[in-house]
Amino acid sequence: MILSGKQIITGAFALTSLLSVSCTQNGTTASSEKDSLGNQSADSVKSVTTVASAQNLNYTPNELGKVMVLEYHLIGYPEDRWRRTPENFRKDLQMLYDNDFYPVSVLDIAYGNLNVPAGKTPFAITLDDSSAGQFRYIEKNGQLVIDPECALGIMEDFKKKYKDFPVTATFYVLPAIKPTLRLFAQPEYKKQKLEWLEKNGYEIGSHNWYHSMLSKLSDAGVQEHLSMFVKEIREFLPNYEVKTMALPLGMHAKNRALEVSGEFEGTKYNHQAVMLVGSVSSVSPYSKDFNRLAIQRVQAGEHTENPETFMKSQIKHQTRFVSDGDPKTISAPEKLRDQLKPGLEKKYQVKWIKEKENTVAQN
Repeated sequence: MILSGKQIITGAFALTSLLSVSCTQNGTTASSEKDSLGNQSADSVKSVTTVASAQNLNYTPNELGKVMVLEYHLIGYPEDRWRRTPENFRKDLQMLYDNDFYPVSVLDIAYGNLNVPAGKTPFAITLDDSSAGQFRYIEKNGQLVIDPECALGIMEDFKKKYKDFPVTATFYVLPAIKPTLRLFAQPEYKKQKLEWLEKNGYEIGSHNWYHSMLSKLSDAGVQEHLSMFVKEIREFLPNYEVKTMALPLGMHAKNRALEVSGEFEGTKYNHQAVMLVGSVSSVSPYSKDFNRLAIQRVQAGEHTENPETFMKSQIKHQTRFVSDGDPKTISAPEKLRDQLKPGLEKKYQVKWIKEKENTVAQN
């Protein structure tokens, strides 16, 4: 049996002594810094305009704890290493909800733009390869509807059932692969599906032109494949800005700077975050070890290193990210002081929790 996060997060802390309620956020952690490759960061994330309401009053904030970016591929039958059944995908969402996780986008994690209710742990969903099981249309009573058994249908249903759990995801699609993986495998609905995702708050990310390993391409080849992805997506969404990429098979380009930006025949790309292949939890975006151009992911499934395994370990060892509910502050145990990314004290109010005294030291 999986216990609720409300039952197993220990070390109660008085919420009212932590929160400094505000209605605006001045910016993100990335607005003026350079990334690990020396490229100027783009301020692409909108400022938070509301502070998430507190729900779980019995918790110890740890915003230097670990977060999970979940990695899915096929949704269908039977369950195997790269396939999750619809029932198990629902089970995953229910497990996350029951254990105080809260959905955010990969860009929210990349930039530390985390407007997460107090006591909750942020996580993001990614789906690679754009198979039909991720987004399928079917006819029902003469109308075209989203298949309730595909990943998108399951997420939309879950969102309606739990209003306090705004599920979202990034679909890392393939525009020029074999038909069974080409933009969700229903060619007559390619444009309609991409438009629906954009309109309804889902992200369309690059998995490159046709899933080629960047490590085997020349510098010119890397730029061609990543630029051609943008060109093909813009045939359906002319003004769409592709902001993140998932590395096919997790293989880096020889020149990693080209994973971020480049150009081919007048088409440019600029990725603000790059996803690796799991399974490893990511460190906090506020950690000195976090790199938005190499974000770790946890592969979903029944194998050993799956989301449930990582969740249980993080609860047991108290290493999971737990929000203080205020996007303008970073709160964490004082013992983790040396883990904070340098410079964040200038952008956030930092609150260190002294474990024994159960008090807060502020920077």
